Amino acid sequence: MKNHNTDRIYNRFYRIPIRILFLFMLSILLLMNCSSKPEEPAAVQAPQEQETTPDQESWDATIFITKDGRKVAEVWAGHILVYNRNRQTVLKDSIHVDFYDREGNHKSVLTAREGVVENQTKNLKAVGNVIVVSDSGIVLETEELHWDNTKQKIVSYVPVKFTTVTDTLIGDSFISDPDLKNYIIRNARGYSRRVIPVEK
Repeated sequence: MKNHNTDRIYNRFYRIPIRILFLFMLSILLLMNCSSKPEEPAAVQAPQEQETTPDQESWDATIFITKDGRKVAEVWAGHILVYNRNRQTVLKDSIHVDFYDREGNHKSVLTAREGVVENQTKNLKAVGNVIVVSDSGIVLETEELHWDNTKQKIVSYVPVKFTTVTDTLIGDSFISDPDLKNYIIRNARGYSRRVIPVEK
């Protein structure tokens, strides 16, 4: 007995145009080729390696930070790397910064492990065992310090230790002129060595 349903299926299959079958087979082949991962050419350099290559590099060198044509800071570093793309100058292998006032008088010295200067704004960030000593003997200690070249201020957003001849203060943040005389310490606490006369 002949199966009419089977005849209908066979007839429909053989009526499919050859062009559609060809396109179907071609799609399968393309999918198989796309699934294989292409190998990266050996000559192509990784992006991270390209970005870490400095445009300029120097050792035991000095750069100057200026404001309106006058020198405000003289920065020495053991290793200086300039990155034009990021507009940054990286300071490594210890840094030494001399700050000057508007009249060109020396005001304080900063030392730190490393730092970064923004090439456009000339703002400086010092990191690692940062110590600032003013010419009057005031000492500021912290782990991260910023020089805001626009405001001409020394700023720290992390805990600081501030020591004068008579006082030792600990604070959560700090802002000051480069001579460390006019300053603001947030949440200041500490002790004083001042002699307070007691009335009898």
